[in-house]
Amino acid sequence: MRIMYSGNCTNCTTCGSCQQTQNVDTPILFCMHCQPSDAPCLKVCKENAIEVLGGAITINGEKCNKCRDCVEVCPINVIKI
Repeated sequence: MRIMYSGNCTNCTTCGSCQQTQNVDTPILFCMHCQPSDAPCLKVCKENAIEVLGGAITINGEKCNKCRDCVEVCPINVIKI
């Protein structure tokens, strides 16, 4: 992983505005932006790896095959694989 600290950066990788290269082994998603009935990621996942838990949309890492179809359809670019 390449780390480039600038200003107040704490290497959290959550804001997406830094120049860090993310090394993601496990798909990351905890989202409440879309309603589950309208979430494009839920509709596109052929492995049924995207699940709704307590109103949040999450990725089940054990089911995910990392095809990135959900990344392509996410309207807010929050899915990291």
